[in-house]
Amino acid sequence: MNRVPTDEELGFLRGVDSPTVANAIERLSLRDRTHGFIGGRVRCTFPDLGVMAGRALTVRVSDAPGPPPQREQWWRMWEELEGMQGPTVLVFADASGAPHRVAYAGEVMVRLARRLGAVGMVTDGALRDLDEVHALGFHYFMRYPVVSHANFEVVSVGEPVVVDGQQIRTGDLLHGDANGIVVVPWEGLGGLPEQVEAVRSTEAAEMAFIESEEFTLDRLKERRGYGTR
Repeated sequence: MNRVPTDEELGFLRGVDSPTVANAIERLSLRDRTHGFIGGRVRCTFPDLGVMAGRALTVRVSDAPGPPPQREQWWRMWEELEGMQGPTVLVFADASGAPHRVAYAGEVMVRLARRLGAVGMVTDGALRDLDEVHALGFHYFMRYPVVSHANFEVVSVGEPVVVDGQQIRTGDLLHGDANGIVVVPWEGLGGLPEQVEAVRSTEAAEMAFIESEEFTLDRLKERRGYGTR
């Protein structure tokens, strides 16, 4: 999708944690609850950096013994990144079958990615140079750190990929923090602030009741409307 988030939209997203975003999206009834988020095997490496928000650029990557791979797709990745507007998140989908045996990026690639507009990298494989990348304030979401780039190869750029159970397309709006990554549907972005406020208000009232002297499980069921239908 060619839609680019406005500065106001990005500012709003950066002020909300990802579980609240996920719950707010549920209230919009735009997709099944089992979809719209990357699975928990992809972990936030730098939770202290807060929220990552940006549009995805999808890249399929692999690793195999033999001569070093050709660089045409590698350069295409950077050209595509340079051409994207707004903050971008590079999404590397492992096609090697052994993602624990290859690091798909490190400090040098991160510096280049950041210069071309990226704010983070997401992969169901590995990355490296953790201390250096953290110092740059650049987001990493990955399964493991791996010391070597091995025989890293870019297989394709811009095609849909699946990362830990979730399909990601180039242009998808991603929101991630220490809890994980949710895909924000563009058609729901305008209504998200209202729903976020509703989630926060509802959860605050329920948590206050749970901690109050008035709490009983039967009263909580009543508040939830359980057994009244």
